[in-house]
Amino acid sequence: MANTKIPVELLPIAEATLTDGATIAWDVSTSPVAKVTLAGNRTLSAPTNAINSGQYIALLVIQDGTGSRTLAWNDVYEFKDDTAPTLTTTGGQGDLFTFRYNGAKWLEVGRNQNLTLS
Repeated sequence: MANTKIPVELLPIAEATLTDGATIAWDVSTSPVAKVTLAGNRTLSAPTNAINSGQYIALLVIQDGTGSRTLAWNDVYEFKDDTAPTLTTTGGQGDLFTFRYNGAKWLEVGRNQNLTLS
């Protein structure tokens, strides 16, 4: 097994912290697993540098201590019934989203909301 190659998508990936701001950028080639804590109402830009079709990414969206922050999603994120989710509003709680890239859009494949993170 010394020459066995492991696909990059199966390697353990450290969670990155995205920079909070009016518009949140996400480079999914270097940070496919990420989290961001919202300190205001924000917009999530389209992911940059997708590796290829079939790539999976995950984002944990955390409310700051104030809570009730909103997130506007770029049009490249595709949700069931074309409806973006309403975030959990409780301060300190989080929502986890996973997506799969089809070459044009990031299709939501899972969501787990109202997570207690401590």
